[in-house]
Amino acid sequence: MKRFLALLIIAVLAVSVLASCNTGSGTSESSAPETSEEQQVSAESSNDSEWTDENGKWVPKHKVVDQKGQTFTIIVRGSSAGTYQSDDFTYGEDSSGLYGDILGDAVKERNRIVESLYNVELVVVRSDNIVNDINTDISGTLGNYDAIMPSMSQLSTLAAENSLYDLTSIEGFDVYAPWYDRNATEAFSINGSVYFTTGDITILNKVGAPSILFNKDMVTNYRLESPYDLVKSHQWTFDKMVELGKQVSSTTNDDPFMNNYGMLTSYGDIMVMFGASGEKIVRKDEDDLPILSFTTGNERAVGIAQKVLETMANGDDWMIYAQDPAFSSDIWVESLRLFSEGHALFRPSYFSATTKLRKNTDMIFGIVPHPLMDSTQEEYVSYCGTGSTAGIAIPKSCRDKDFSAYMIDAYSAYAKDTVTHAYYDVNLVLKDASYDNESVEMLDIIFGNIYYDMGECFNFGDIKTVFNDLAANRSSDIVSKLAGITDKMNQQIEELRENFAD
Repeated sequence: MKRFLALLIIAVLAVSVLASCNTGSGTSESSAPETSEEQQVSAESSNDSEWTDENGKWVPKHKVVDQKGQTFTIIVRGSSAGTYQSDDFTYGEDSSGLYGDILGDAVKERNRIVESLYNVELVVVRSDNIVNDINTDISGTLGNYDAIMPSMSQLSTLAAENSLYDLTSIEGFDVYAPWYDRNATEAFSINGSVYFTTGDITILNKVGAPSILFNKDMVTNYRLESPYDLVKSHQWTFDKMVELGKQVSSTTNDDPFMNNYGMLTSYGDIMVMFGASGEKIVRKDEDDLPILSFTTGNERAVGIAQKVLETMANGDDWMIYAQDPAFSSDIWVESLRLFSEGHALFRPSYFSATTKLRKNTDMIFGIVPHPLMDSTQEEYVSYCGTGSTAGIAIPKSCRDKDFSAYMIDAYSAYAKDTVTHAYYDVNLVLKDASYDNESVEMLDIIFGNIYYDMGECFNFGDIKTVFNDLAANRSSDIVSKLAGITDKMNQQIEELRENFAD
C-alpha cells in the first residue's frame, strides 16, 4: 500500500511539473514555479525568510534586471562522463536519461523561469573534453564561457593556476546563500577567498554523496541486527559493519556469483571510509590557509587509515572488490549485478548506483550512512569525493564577471525549488528510498553531514593514488607511504598558501 501511495504522489508531482511547463513564457511574477504547502512550511521553519518570497519560494536577493536577450553560456560535462555527465541544464535527448522525465521537466522549467524573468538566452555547451576546452578558452582569453562546471577536483587545478575569479570579490554575490553548499564553500576557501563551490546548481553533489546499501532479505534471513536500529542507537560502527558482514560470507567458489559476501566494495571506498571518521587530509589554520592534518604525528588519523586498510587487506574470506579479476567484463556493471542478485550484504555506493538498482532490478535494499569509526564519534559523516562532483566557477576569460555571477545566482536559486526538489524529494525520497520510512530518515542523516576535504580535492602528494595502491596491494603500510610523500605534500600546500596569502 505504501509503495502504491508513493507512486501515486510521484504521478501527481509529474503532472504538476508538466502543467507548469505549459504556462507560457511571460516575464511577470507568475512565471515562477508554484510551491507546495509543505515546501512553504519548510522554508519558513528554516529561518530562511530573507531568501524567500511571500509565497515561500526561494528567490535571489538581487533585483531582476532585463538582460535584453544576451546569452549566458555555461560549459558542462558531456556524455563521456557517463553517469556523472550534466543533467543540471539539459534534458531529453541531451541528458543521461537516468533520472527520468520528472527531473528533465524540472530542469526545463527552471531554465524557462530564468530565461523569462531575466530576458536571457541560455546556451549550454556539453563537452566531452571539458578541461581541454576550458584551458583553451582561458589561455586564449576567448570569452566563450560565462560560467564553467567541471568537477571540483578539476576546478582546484584551475584555482591553483589563478585562472578563476574570487567569488567573494564580486559585489552582491553571496557565497553563503542557501543554494550554495556551505560545507563545500568553507572546505575550499583559501584565505577568505572562494574560487569555486557547489550547491543546487547541480545534482552531482547529491548523486556523488556516499552511503551504504544493504540487502534487506539477508538481514532478515540471517537474523542480523537491523542497520537502521544500529544507526539510531549510535552503534553503527565500522567494527559492527565488518562483524555483520562476516556472518553471511561464504566464499568457497572461484565464481563470485556462486558465493555470498559480507561486502562488495572498491579501492576508492577506502578513502571514504577513512573520511567517514571525521578525519581529513588537510585542515585550515586561523587564517583560512591549508595545513597538512594527515601526518605520522596525527595518531588517530593514521591509526584509522591503518585499521581500515588492514581490515580490508585481510578480508578475502568475507568481502570482494569490484576490481577483482573474477569480474571479467565491465567491472561496475558486473559488480552491481552481484549485489542486485543477492550475493552481498553491504555495498558502499554513490546515489547514482542507488538509482540504477531501483530502476533496473526488483531488489529490496536499505540505505544507511557510512558507519562511525567507533561509538565515541559524535556524528555520522558523509565524506564526498570531488572527482565526479561538479562545481561552479567563473573563469577569468569570461566577458563580464558581474554578469556571470548574477546569472549563476539566478539559476542556482530557482533550481532549489525545481531541480533539487525533483531529484531529492521525488527521485530519492519517493523512489529510491520508498521501500520504508527508515531509509528516508537515513537520507536526512546522510545529506545533513556531507563533508569535503581540500586534501582530497587538490590531491596533495597524489594521496588518492596512495590509498588506491595500498588497497590493491592488500597493504596497510600507510606509515611508510606517508613518510615518502609528506615533504611533497607540505611543499604543494606551502606553494598554495604563498599564492593566496595577503
